Amino acid sequence: MFSKKIKIEDVEKFLKDNPNFFLKKSSILDQLNFPKNINKEFQNQNQIISFKDWLIEKLKLQKKTLIDNAKHNYISQKKIHLVIISLLQKKNKKDFFSYLNNDLPSFFKLELINVVTSKKKISDEFNLIHLEEKKIKEIHQSKNHFVMDAVDDSLGLYNSSNNKIISNAIFSFDKKILSDFPLLVFGSCDKHFISNRAYDLILFLSSIVEYKLIELNK
Repeated sequence: MFSKKIKIEDVEKFLKDNPNFFLKKSSILDQLNFPKNINKEFQNQNQIISFKDWLIEKLKLQKKTLIDNAKHNYISQKKIHLVIISLLQKKNKKDFFSYLNNDLPSFFKLELINVVTSKKKISDEFNLIHLEEKKIKEIHQSKNHFVMDAVDDSLGLYNSSNNKIISNAIFSFDKKILSDFPLLVFGSCDKHFISNRAYDLILFLSSIVEYKLIELNK
């Protein structure tokens, strides 16, 4: 039991202010209890284990996370390679954009994948996302800039979407070459793009989309 003069918050603050405390007093670790399930607070004595066992459980969880991430990246890599082959085979803008914004979202289990343009006529012709130029300027960064983050609703990027987009990935095309098509966006109804999973793979895919779009736009 803690003394009435010492609160749990005081102990917590002390340990945070003295991160090397257990290095100097390692013997104390053998007298402490730790929760068996490191993802949840323990609720009874049956869920309490020694520090050594707690450490082993933590390492097991870290290993599982690494394996899960590796599996996810492997599956994503295979999918992206298949998609790239299909993209490079497209002969005109109509087929290219149709594949991009109609077929790919379901393939990657996303809500949308599309190109943003400020040209209403082009947007209507190819079923692209239309956004005012001033809004695009707020989003577009230097060429090939790529970001994965929560959606900024104030930008109005997904106002035309039937579902609520929670997270997105945004790739800035080279506006000197693709002035009519400044942005490529990936949208998800969950926090898919907040975890930064498969960042390099999606960035690579975005670069291929840009390459092919430049080819078709000549």
